[in-house]
Amino acid sequence: MACIGSPAGKVIIMKLTMKGDYGLRAMLDMAAYYGQGPIESADIARRQYIPEQYLDQILMALRKEGLVKSVRGPKGGHMLAKPPSQISMAQVMQALEGYVPPMECLPNPDFCKLSPGCALRTVWQQIDEMTQHILTSTTIEELAQKHQTGVLETMYYI
Repeated sequence: MACIGSPAGKVIIMKLTMKGDYGLRAMLDMAAYYGQGPIESADIARRQYIPEQYLDQILMALRKEGLVKSVRGPKGGHMLAKPPSQISMAQVMQALEGYVPPMECLPNPDFCKLSPGCALRTVWQQIDEMTQHILTSTTIEELAQKHQTGVLETMYYI
């Protein structure tokens, strides 16, 4: 992943794919209904604006990693496999994306001939460690609570 310039002079170091974004949104949706039974993928797709066929692929990957349970039948659907407080952003991203370093030289020092004494590589390692710490320490429950607060703050009453 390389640095990409963005509006307002900001620099984006990490860019989340649609798969990762949709996966996190689906997990937040299921967290909002945690303990209430399975949710149909069509409902998640509608609420989160995710194409249903793509959502089904994402849910399959999350199920394979033990983050989501699926129930077949007329009252079937999908739900979190464990409490949202026990699922981190890192687990979701790992299930959907695998490890994505900010620079190719981090997992593979031989990628660049300058790696052995490169000052930039040290900075990229620090950025990667900080990113991993944030993803590992942020739970789906925390995100769901922040999301709910944000939704309530943007509601208008007449």
